[in-house]
Amino acid sequence: MPYATDATPDDGPAPRESGTQALDRALSVLLAFRGNDTERKVSDVSRELGLHKSTASRLFRALADAGFLQRNEENGNYRLGVTVFELGARYLAGLDLHTLARPLVHQLAEEEGESVNLSVLEGLDAISIHVVQGTRNLQLVSRLGRRIPLWCSAAGKALLIDQDDAALRATLATAPFTALTGNTITDLDTFVSRMATVRQQGWALNDQESEEGLRVVAAPVRDRHGRVTAAISVSGPIFRVDGDRMAELAAAACRTADELSRQLGYGFGEVWGD
Repeated sequence: MPYATDATPDDGPAPRESGTQALDRALSVLLAFRGNDTERKVSDVSRELGLHKSTASRLFRALADAGFLQRNEENGNYRLGVTVFELGARYLAGLDLHTLARPLVHQLAEEEGESVNLSVLEGLDAISIHVVQGTRNLQLVSRLGRRIPLWCSAAGKALLIDQDDAALRATLATAPFTALTGNTITDLDTFVSRMATVRQQGWALNDQESEEGLRVVAAPVRDRHGRVTAAISVSGPIFRVDGDRMAELAAAACRTADELSRQLGYGFGEVWGD
């Protein structure tokens, strides 16, 4: 988000800033690396955020000193540093979900031969936290950390499966419903209507809604309180995932999601005292 207080990125000395403002700006610099580019130029980020160039340079150096960024000495660009990886690794290590899911999603990918994702809800996106490539030819594999809008994602729909119409409208009130393909749902009313089918059948479908030629099925994962905490999805090319095959993959995803839910404590309310 641009900062109006920094008038022109290269115009004169940088204005003084408070500690809170400096922290906000440092975090904005880190978040500027959330895109697909593995390296960023200081000038590009300063322009993107509306920061004075000397302010941006100072923030980049401070973040590099702390290990959050790493400078490429050949071209002067920056990439994420090892500290980010360490924090991410600690985050994943603390997730029972991730630890328990790993062998299950690998088994599902091996048995069905298609790519499998474990996704969680973040804002208006489903974000992949574990990706396993299938064994069949022509795999359309998502990348780790990829975000897909809820309205065009099988995982996203599975993550919303417990929300009634009113809750869906509240959750997606600010969603832009941007079309990624000709099959993308582009309005809230249609999405709410189709979610009735998702709730009834217990699994969700992405039929070329996020990417042409890709069909995905997904099932919800529940924690010990019965809340949907993740989604397991299976994806493949449309020529292979069709008709009976789609139903088979949906059933397999549901079985795996149910087993992971069981391992997370779902269905043992008396044991947990819930």
